[in-house]
Amino acid sequence: MTFYNFLSSILSYVFTFIIYLFIFSVIRLIYLDVKKMSRFETNNVEDAACASLKPVKSKVPITAPIKNRYTIYGDAVIGRSRSCDIVIGEEYISAKHARIWFENGEWYLEDLGSRNGTAVNGQRIRDVVILDPEDVISFGGLNFVFEL
Repeated sequence: MTFYNFLSSILSYVFTFIIYLFIFSVIRLIYLDVKKMSRFETNNVEDAACASLKPVKSKVPITAPIKNRYTIYGDAVIGRSRSCDIVIGEEYISAKHARIWFENGEWYLEDLGSRNGTAVNGQRIRDVVILDPEDVISFGGLNFVFEL
């Protein structure tokens, strides 16, 4: 066996491995998307409580794209992680920063131990708080208006 035959065999195994890795990655991404959307199949979205977060002028410079409005259907975790319901890719936002949910006719907000904190109307929260329409919520310096 010559050196070139040996090298050819090694490269064919490496190439095969890369192809399988690519296929596995694609299947994993499809699975994660289906898993995230499956919660809307069991609950009718029209029956769920609905609110939104609208970004307003913030104290910190924004480096990542921010949507004009983030819709919340009953429950949402906000953070930088892809597993969050609302993903905000800013450096001031923790991986899992805060949680907003609807329960017994009220909207609630809690900080999930974030480094830069969560504030409502300028007051940093330590416990779960009840949200009112037009409250200004700050996640690590980024401001959002809570709307129903």
